[in-house]
Amino acid sequence: MKTIHVICHTHWDREWYRTFQQFRLRLVHLVDGLLDILAKDGNYKYFMLDGQTIALDDYLLMRPEAEDTLREHIRKGRVLIGPWHILPDMFLVSPEAHIRNLLAGEREARKFGQKMMIGYMPDSFGHIGQMPQILRGFGINNACLWRGLDDQPAEFWWESPDGSRVLMMYLRDSYSNGAGLNADHPMQFTEQIKQAADSLAPHSVTSHLLVMYGTDHMEPQGETAQAIQAANAHLEEYGVMHSTLPAYFKEIQTEIADRKSEIPVIIGELRSSKRSPLLPGVLSTRMWIKQRNHACEHLLEKWAEPLSLFASLMTMVSKPAPIVRQAWQLLMACHPHDSICGCSIDQVHEEMKARFDQVEQIGEEITQQSLEALASVIKTDHESSSLNPDLPSLVVFNPLSFSRTDVVSVSIILPASISDFEIADEAGNIAPHQSASANTTDLINVRVPREKFGSLLGMVHEGRVGNLAIQDIHLERDGATVRIEAICAENALPKAGIWNSSVKALHEYIHDSSIETFHIHARAAGSANVTFIANAVPALGWKTFYLRAKERVPAEIKVPLVMRLLAPLVSLPFVQKRIARHFEPKCRPPYVIANALFSVELELSDRTFTVTDKAAGKIYRGLNRFVDGGDCGDEYNFSSPVVDDIQNLPALRNVSIVSGSLQQTMTVSLVLNIPSGLSADRQSRSSERVELPIATTLTLTTGVPRVDIHTRLDNRAKDHRLRVHFPACAENAENIKFAQYDGHFEIVKRKMGIPVHDSTWVEEPRPETHQRAFTSVADMIIVNRGLPEVEVTSRHEIAITLLRCVGWLSRDDFSTRIGHAGPFLETPKAQMLGEWDFHYSIILHQNHFQQAWSFDTPLRAVSTGIHGGVLPSTGSFVDIDHPSFLVSAVKETDDGRGWLVRGYNLCDEEIEVTITPWREFKKAERVNMAEQTISPLKTGQKGEIKMAVRGHEVATVMFVK
Repeated sequence: MKTIHVICHTHWDREWYRTFQQFRLRLVHLVDGLLDILAKDGNYKYFMLDGQTIALDDYLLMRPEAEDTLREHIRKGRVLIGPWHILPDMFLVSPEAHIRNLLAGEREARKFGQKMMIGYMPDSFGHIGQMPQILRGFGINNACLWRGLDDQPAEFWWESPDGSRVLMMYLRDSYSNGAGLNADHPMQFTEQIKQAADSLAPHSVTSHLLVMYGTDHMEPQGETAQAIQAANAHLEEYGVMHSTLPAYFKEIQTEIADRKSEIPVIIGELRSSKRSPLLPGVLSTRMWIKQRNHACEHLLEKWAEPLSLFASLMTMVSKPAPIVRQAWQLLMACHPHDSICGCSIDQVHEEMKARFDQVEQIGEEITQQSLEALASVIKTDHESSSLNPDLPSLVVFNPLSFSRTDVVSVSIILPASISDFEIADEAGNIAPHQSASANTTDLINVRVPREKFGSLLGMVHEGRVGNLAIQDIHLERDGATVRIEAICAENALPKAGIWNSSVKALHEYIHDSSIETFHIHARAAGSANVTFIANAVPALGWKTFYLRAKERVPAEIKVPLVMRLLAPLVSLPFVQKRIARHFEPKCRPPYVIANALFSVELELSDRTFTVTDKAAGKIYRGLNRFVDGGDCGDEYNFSSPVVDDIQNLPALRNVSIVSGSLQQTMTVSLVLNIPSGLSADRQSRSSERVELPIATTLTLTTGVPRVDIHTRLDNRAKDHRLRVHFPACAENAENIKFAQYDGHFEIVKRKMGIPVHDSTWVEEPRPETHQRAFTSVADMIIVNRGLPEVEVTSRHEIAITLLRCVGWLSRDDFSTRIGHAGPFLETPKAQMLGEWDFHYSIILHQNHFQQAWSFDTPLRAVSTGIHGGVLPSTGSFVDIDHPSFLVSAVKETDDGRGWLVRGYNLCDEEIEVTITPWREFKKAERVNMAEQTISPLKTGQKGEIKMAVRGHEVATVMFVK
């Protein structure tokens, strides 16, 4: 006899076709009803709260008085919670975000009792290949999901590239295969549950079958226990039990082991759309969400977490880790699939903006404070800085795990006496730079009576007023008035000596009864925005650069004879126009910028770029080609109209070229003339046209082997998709069958094209796929910031989606998907009208992935004074000796015992990695992703630890404080 396990549950989309607050009221009603059933019916045994603990927070904020009752049911195992904090989209959030998610779920579950140790992922739109390893990192050995599979059996092993396995329960008939069970009519319930079991039985190697009694926002059914009892009385071939996922997995594990059943092994990503829609269009729906999430994740992972850790260890500042965790909580509220995928109503996504804003506010403030604190303890009083102590030093920080040379920008404050300067490192090597000056602005200009001035003076603490630092002060008495001229700067260190010498005089004036008024005039310091090449900045470290004053050499201006002849007539308007035209920067064809590495030329025939790699002697043509086509799909799926109108030849409006001492830029203004939307029947694009202005700026930087691109456009059309194409210079192109993509804890190798399919598939497979930082084919890498959708075409072109503009949450009248994926609701803001910015870059070297990650994570620099410090002028906080071990996290452990370094092996083979922190620690341990000890690690004479890391393994080391 086979056993049917009935799992009572709800799938809780926190926000989707209704807002969070609207759905929360429904959640309150659901949990109120559940607690009532559990109180009245002891035979109603279990309810699964969708595997995400955030539902507890949402409910208890409205019903705090129910906390003890809910905790008791969780402790007894009647209500199952976790392991997740939220159910995320698997591809559109970072791998570290998945770990923070499971850590948050662990923290929340610990407050209530036991956590469900099942990797429950019922409705994610496909699954990353390293998820089995992540689950095993939290001691979770089983997984349960629906989408991404096709004809696999109900039970199989799911394996990550490193060999980590979990036992999988494939919800072949979805997480709602029992949603229609009618518990109010026991005989109907019996017939329905038999049909559900009959559908699963042929695909299971065990005698245990899973019927999921619930669906989206479904409330528990009070007559469930009686209906199960009736089914048991009437079914001969099945036994029916009210069960849980842990109980089900315990039974199938035992049976598989006892029978020595052979079940298949599936390795890597799960992205099939044969039996369940994968909904791949969400990779590009509301692209602004993807861009902002990418920026927030990078801010927390690369800057706020590691830099605040280093600063707290060096300066003993107040504990920043709980603050950063709060930022993660805000960001994770944007990570459920209906949120991050952009497939909800407009109001849902409008409310996400405030969360992103708050994450950026916290992250940027923590980062800036940490950078300034670290700069203050770095020794900058090197002999290179001795020429002018009034000039600042510049400390450049690199959060990546490899040394790098790259461009960096910083705002500096210059004394009025300095007209020009150069930048050098400690060894005296000159760093190429270019700068732009900024004008000073008045901050305050007021007169204050003497008796009130003392209270104002008390607001100044050690030369700082709020975020303003005093850089210079000049005092002058004029009869009964004291004039105070102050220069202040934002996000800088105050000049303590200047301030301290002024305080004494100010106090004397306050006590001078002949003084009547203080006239305070404070101005922002004159600054220059400096861009320079920071050479060989150490991995996870810093390097100090110095400003040295130099004489400005006047540029020789050659005045043509005709200009000299016109000089006596300079007051005449036509002469002024002639002179102005002469001195305007000239920009005429051919439009070319170049440096020692590349030459870039705008092709007037098709408005694309030709890039010449000077070192390799290769020419790449047709780059940055904009292609616009129609889209009659919805927020979930792209679909070309039956009659499309592809536009890929924009008109050229303007070209400007700026040649600096460091960077060469070319800005090209284009206009695509495209249909304004779809025809009335949605079968073709409309005959009405609108202009789509596009401005693209290409930048070549001395010593940086990339072509960096910024594109800004003004979208005025609806129902279309805009992509940018880059043909690779592929030798032996016919032999290239795979492309490489930056993925989650791995570089994923995917076969180009789409699988063979037929009309029985519920959704057509798509050639577009997911990328994180880059896609690589042949010897070309295209890097992006927050643009996750890409296709490598059959012609070996990398096509990155910039915009996908649609007006409906779900429709059922297009060809690429069968049926609806959600409610039939209009979503006008998903049309993405307005101005948008995109950043991407071209790298023309095979497997030059470090350069790609460098573009994705720019260097940062801070200006500081000349001072001593406990840290040397250049150094690494954490030194990693193996280039194939990429660090993904440096953070304080959740329990505060120590701090950790996590990274992953990019290779197929095992490697030995040496990690050397910059300071002593009590001991080192190998820990799992849940930050639990696996084994101690030996410490070498220099404080280093060594460990073996399997191919594609994610490894975490904790250093105990």
